[in-house]
Amino acid sequence: MPQAQEADRSMKQAEERYRKLERDALSPEQQRIFDDIALPRHGQVPAPFHIYLESPELCQLVQALGAFCRYRTGLSPLLSETAILTTAASWKAAYEFEVHAGEALKAGVPEAVVEALRQGRAPSIEDPDMDLVYRFSAVFYEKRDVPDELFEEATSRFGRRTVVELVGVLGYYSMLAIALRVFRVPASAAD
Repeated sequence: MPQAQEADRSMKQAEERYRKLERDALSPEQQRIFDDIALPRHGQVPAPFHIYLESPELCQLVQALGAFCRYRTGLSPLLSETAILTTAASWKAAYEFEVHAGEALKAGVPEAVVEALRQGRAPSIEDPDMDLVYRFSAVFYEKRDVPDELFEEATSRFGRRTVVELVGVLGYYSMLAIALRVFRVPASAAD
């Protein structure tokens, strides 16, 4: 097959992986979940949920877990967004990064930190709690483990429950990042 045709086919396949669902084309069960997701978001349904709505029960569970991980952990928005951006950067999930870059800035993450993570560099972080969350997350993604000293530092500072919740945030946003990568959702879908 000529190279140009192969490139066209590859591009078409990538474009077909992610599809934004139209509410009216969904089953009643999917519409109910779509509406539950859209209601607190001014009618918007983020890209990951367009993926997960293909499996309504899974989507409903993902939505519930996300609500907890985003709004009800022992982590402040500053610390949570630091963990989320570190996750998005680690997975190279451009959509997730773009959505949360704005949220991170609103939560007080310095722009220099956001830009360093966007460029794949280790940021210089002055806030000790934010630095600890970043190091915990980044070391885990790099080593697929957290050394004892770092684990002890985190549990001593935040408590065991919040460290469990931090791990939940890392897992939840990794799950979203995997879906975004597999379905090749572009950063532009965040617009």
